[in-house]
Amino acid sequence: MSAGQGATVLVTGATGFVGRHVVARLAARGHRVRALVHRRESEPVVARPGIELAYGDVADAGSLRAATEGVSAVVHLVAIIRERGASTFERVNHRGTENVASAAQAAGARCLVYLSVIGVADDLRLPYLRSKWLAEQAVRQSGVPHTILRASLLFGEGDEFFNVLAGVVKAFPLVPVAGNGRARFQPLAVEDVAECVAQAVEREDLRGQTVEIGGPAYWTYDEMVALVAQTLKLRRWKLHLPLGFMRPLVGAMEKTLPRPPATLQQLSMLAIDNTADLTTVERAFGFRPHPLEESVGYIGRVSWWDGVCISFGFPPRWLRGH
Repeated sequence: MSAGQGATVLVTGATGFVGRHVVARLAARGHRVRALVHRRESEPVVARPGIELAYGDVADAGSLRAATEGVSAVVHLVAIIRERGASTFERVNHRGTENVASAAQAAGARCLVYLSVIGVADDLRLPYLRSKWLAEQAVRQSGVPHTILRASLLFGEGDEFFNVLAGVVKAFPLVPVAGNGRARFQPLAVEDVAECVAQAVEREDLRGQTVEIGGPAYWTYDEMVALVAQTLKLRRWKLHLPLGFMRPLVGAMEKTLPRPPATLQQLSMLAIDNTADLTTVERAFGFRPHPLEESVGYIGRVSWWDGVCISFGFPPRWLRGH
């Protein structure tokens, strides 16, 4: 069943990088949006006329039951890419999704849209990707009509990939690259993800489908480093380092730095192709995604000092807030 225009839609992860765009797109399309907010200090991020706030946490099943009361659709965006304390992949990505799916089912929601990632796998060596795979199973087994969108690497103002990469490029003339740098990615603009999510809420023909979405071109990691350097008008050299050499270094950074520029999970994922069919978004959603090379001017905001801070685990406040 579809959640037509004017439906009440609960968005988890509403204050995050993707969530803010999804909330805005749904509201612009005439939906009544209920934004799940974890902390009251997050209110200004999504507070605007027509946006209802609900306080809760995906790890708190009771708060989700209250937040989903009366909704027609649920968009589930909450996920973590790095573990910290009690915020583990199992607790947030897997069990959190189980809680959301259960609450959506109890509320009689007509659809559940889940944002997953390309490359999910039942592989114990890749805990992040496995947690997303388990989350997908929870969505499919919920009994709620659903659509799963598996996205490639996301970009846009405030993203934590290209801004961090820009910081490293700014700070160091030799840019470390894990492995041979030939793994392929398909960067997708956050605005385009929001459009796909909005359509998934509205379209009954997407129920029961898992759709892999990516941008209009494939990029190797080496090519993305070169694009960032070109955009910043800097001459930089790539230093390719074996994964076996990088792992202990990144592991040490992950244990000692508050916000390391890379984690062991990210390091493993940078060595794996992360792509879908180039035409999927155009065929399934009727529009052509934004090209990466025309859309990364926002990284010009990153200063040399920002780059130093990012590289040593202290990203600037404007980046930490996304």
